[in-house]
Amino acid sequence: MLLAWILLFSILGSVGAILTAALFLLLREPTRKLLVPYLVAYATGTLLTAALLGLIPHALKQISPQQTLGTVLIGIILFFILEKVLIWRHCHDSECIEHHHTTAPLILIGDAFHNSTDGLVIAASFLVSVPLGIAIGISVIAHEIPQEVGDFAILLHSGYSRSKALFWNTLSGLTTIPVAIVSYYALAEVKMAIPYVMAISAASFLYIALVDISPELHRRFKGESGIIQVLLMITGITTMLLIIQMHP
Repeated sequence: MLLAWILLFSILGSVGAILTAALFLLLREPTRKLLVPYLVAYATGTLLTAALLGLIPHALKQISPQQTLGTVLIGIILFFILEKVLIWRHCHDSECIEHHHTTAPLILIGDAFHNSTDGLVIAASFLVSVPLGIAIGISVIAHEIPQEVGDFAILLHSGYSRSKALFWNTLSGLTTIPVAIVSYYALAEVKMAIPYVMAISAASFLYIALVDISPELHRRFKGESGIIQVLLMITGITTMLLIIQMHP
């Protein structure tokens, strides 16, 4: 039953998010530009809450604060290096397309690695509890949709056809599923590794929220749209809190 939960959210967080992002491409560009920042705001709230009130507290129950926060620190540095090496960047804006239009293959490689990380964190979270796994799964879905919208835009701008962009993006997204399955069996046998995996996963969520997507909210924080972004961020936080509270 636990493996079924892991498979469900792995599929929703990878293929589901990609197909949803593909539907966004059917919208007119002004509509897409209007909606995506609001998705980013909601995703930011879910990621921060999942990391700070979900993953890190559970890691602290099994290892010391120094081990937990030290692992988080190492994770943040690791993701910074990976972003530099693989150009792992979460674009949700046409303004960044020009910067990356020659790096489509690297974007796909970076996404494949990032989606593998999602599979690992989903498996580790469900091994702790189903409610925590659901909360983390929702966070993965929430931040994957705006990321995939940006990735589609980059691939299309690089000369990929819509069908080719969908194929390669889906292929890179599918890495979530086998990694989640392997992680489920591996972590079930080596339970001592789970808190470290959760700390690394928290570092991933914090890095994505604070470095990759939060700056976009500041650029778009204007008048009524800024108020809506704050409300959606609070909604994301509330969603996570309600689910995390279900954990026994």
